[in-house]
Amino acid sequence: MKRFLSIALCCFLLLASCGIEADTSSQNESAGETSTDVDVTEGAKRVINSLNYKNNGKMSDNDGPAFAVYSKKGYNGASVVVDIADSEINTLLPDGRYVNGYCFLGLDVYDGSYWTNCADVGLCWSGENGGWHIFYNIYETLHEDMRSWYESGKMLPKNGRYRLTLTVTRNDYVKLTVESLDGPFRDSVELAVKGALADGSNTSMLFNVALDYPPNTKLDSNGNACEDWAEITLANSDKGLYFKKLHATELTLFKKGEPLDWEDDLISSVGIWPDKTVKEFDYYPTEVFIFDGKQYYVNLDMNR
Repeated sequence: MKRFLSIALCCFLLLASCGIEADTSSQNESAGETSTDVDVTEGAKRVINSLNYKNNGKMSDNDGPAFAVYSKKGYNGASVVVDIADSEINTLLPDGRYVNGYCFLGLDVYDGSYWTNCADVGLCWSGENGGWHIFYNIYETLHEDMRSWYESGKMLPKNGRYRLTLTVTRNDYVKLTVESLDGPFRDSVELAVKGALADGSNTSMLFNVALDYPPNTKLDSNGNACEDWAEITLANSDKGLYFKKLHATELTLFKKGEPLDWEDDLISSVGIWPDKTVKEFDYYPTEVFIFDGKQYYVNLDMNR
């Protein structure tokens, strides 16, 4: 994820998908029947999008449309329920290239007020056929020989709601568990994140939803290699790419194991990319319905 570059003041880190094959027959995925009788956005306190919202804190995941909510420091875990049954995703370009979809929890590690490390851990949708599965990415591993990037070969069933729980289980070690709320599916992974303390005293948590660009999609409108994220996004606009109707509920933080509702007083910032300071856009690729700190409804749609 691009957030590592921004937080670390542009330290170079390039992510690429490993192209795991999924059991889906079509990249264009609407995993369940969306109800026409219930408006899931009713009751939202406010709606923010790329044309009306200016970030008031960090928004470091900016290589593609994205939304993130960050906690304050002092928490050793987080969980969220995501409904992928009613979400819709298409990451396949007409020429066969693809972008990647992400829905994950993460943590930042601090030494006092200085950021020193981070990890993104959750669900990835990658490859020509797509399919949700666990991934992680670590900025700095505990030992040099440890892998910093991982994708599970175990695909989530298409229909259902899933609880993602990320916990610092002991110093330097973090565990993610993904459990179905509608069936027997369960998967987990443990990773070593250098510097993370089990009591949460030096860590903050985040929840993130994003579309990101593998290297062969980082092109401008003329097909030339490009590192300008706005130009790349515009060049990939109106080509059928989206990850929308993602309903995230029951956002929870853990302080030494005690669950706390991720309410406004525990939030350090809410960020989207692009926000209205990115002037190149005449439409909003990112739209978020905000209910409270525990519930969000996210649309990432790169089509006008």
